Amino acid sequence: MATPGNEELRALVRDGKAMPAPGQDRPGRFPIRNRDDLAKAIRAVGRVEPATEEERARVRRYIIRRARELGAVADLPESWDLTTGRLKDGADS
Repeated sequence: MATPGNEELRALVRDGKAMPAPGQDRPGRFPIRNRDDLAKAIRAVGRVEPATEEERARVRRYIIRRARELGAVADLPESWDLTTGRLKDGADS
């Protein structure tokens, strides 16, 4: 699928399938419409701004929720704590 445009991003944010992006030049971020988008979002967690573990955990929790909705929890990295969104002890990424 192509990268969603601004109108589609707004709709995805409304539907809970993308995170709002306040203060950014786009209406949404991390759109997850399907398993391909899920894989892209998982790879993009390291580029989260602000680059804090708190913000990355917030994004991971959103990705985990979408993975559950898609029936794709098995696609998530084993290093992620599925409850908190944080990395498990000893995990690097």
